[in-house]
Formats: sequence, C-alpha cells, structure tokens
Amino acid sequence: MSESGLTDRQREALTRYFWLLEEHPELFSGRPHRPIVNQRDAVEKFSKEHNVVLGVLAETPYLWLINDLVQSQDSSGAAFLHPYLRIIPPPGQAKTNGIVVLATVGYGDNRADESIVLVEQERHATGTLELELPRGFGKPGTPPEIHALEELRTETGYVGEQAEHLGTTLTDSGTTDGAVSFFMVSVTDRATQTPEPQEAILRVVLLTRGELWACIASGAIRDAFTVQALALYEHRLATKEAS
Repeated sequence: MSESGLTDRQREALTRYFWLLEEHPELFSGRPHRPIVNQRDAVEKFSKEHNVVLGVLAETPYLWLINDLVQSQDSSGAAFLHPYLRIIPPPGQAKTNGIVVLATVGYGDNRADESIVLVEQERHATGTLELELPRGFGKPGTPPEIHALEELRTETGYVGEQAEHLGTTLTDSGTTDGAVSFFMVSVTDRATQTPEPQEAILRVVLLTRGELWACIASGAIRDAFTVQALALYEHRLATKEAS
C-alpha cells in the first residue's frame, strides 16, 4: 500500500492513465452526456473507497484496456460516478481497421454453386473451435485491400488478385471505437498456407452460402464478423442483380 492509500496495482494503473491523458487528450474528449472524470484527486478517491482499479489495466501490441471513471445521471437527474471499461488501439500508432475476408471459390452459371472459404481454429477467448472467415488486425502502412489478400493467403492458402470493399462497421460500440472493414475476394489460385505461429488454425473449410446460413442458424457458426460479412455480401449481390 502506497502513502496515498492506493495499492501498488491501483497506483501503477493511474500513473499510466494520467500520462495517457497528458500525452493524448483527444482520447478523453467528447462524451457530453457521460463525461470522463479527469481530476486525479477524484479518481484516486473513488478508487480507494470502492476498492477498484481505474486507469490503464493492460497494454498489448494490439490494444490497451482502460477503466475510466465517468459521471452519469440517474432518473431523477442526480449525478453519480461509476467505472466504464473501454478498449483503445495502442496510443501513438496509426489507427487501422481490422480486416475480414469473404472469399469465394468457383462460380459458373449458378452463383449458388460457389463456395465460401472459412477457417476452423481454436479461439483463446472461448476455449473452443470456431468456424470463421479469415480476419486479422490492421497493418499500419499497408493498404487494407492488400492486407485482405495477405490475410486470405496466409491463413488459407487461397489467392485472389483483387479485394472489393463491402463495408465497415464498429467492432463493439459498447467497448471500443475500433472498426472492421469487410472485403470480398474471388479466388484465382492456391498457394502454401502460412498462418502465424500463434494462430491455432486447424483446417480450411469450404461452404456454400446456403450451408453457411444453415450453420449460422443452428449455432455451429457463432462469429459475428462472419454474419456481418455474409449479410453485406448478400446485399452486394442483391444490388448488382437489381441494377
């Protein structure tokens, strides 16, 4: 316990937090209806009284986990304070969107005959195997269209010549302002699959659109990015057919 009455963990998290506030004030602006409390005395007081760790909770090369103290209002209009978690990209790095790739194999006279490329991998967060579209974090300095083709090749071995943007959504507006961009790719070739060592990809799976929707409906596929990508792809196809 430090002289301030904070535990070492609380003190370290707040020291990093107020460094972040000073160096990157833009990360704390806006939010007029639920402002972030940035007075150090008030934050330390709440942290001690409620035995909670506020500030920078974790830092990785891909994201930081932040626990802000914010001010809300109850139904009577009275103000009250409470913690609110959020995830931010590493400060100082160029902000990039995540990438999701919907790649199709084969398409003759009937588009229903085409297959969509998925990967089955063990996800650390769920502890189980998940069937998903290829995806990855954004790469600063790499155009997203090129990155989409790279993710497809490395994770599945399938190769495409062009990536077409389908749309962009927020990952989860309740926890982060991070966005993900969706791309469609027509497969033209096959190469060697070279996933990153930390990725537990077990196999590559091909499913028709009908099979993919059936897997989503049954719960065999649970990945939200895959659902979003397929919906955007269906919209693109419907728009083209109507034009």
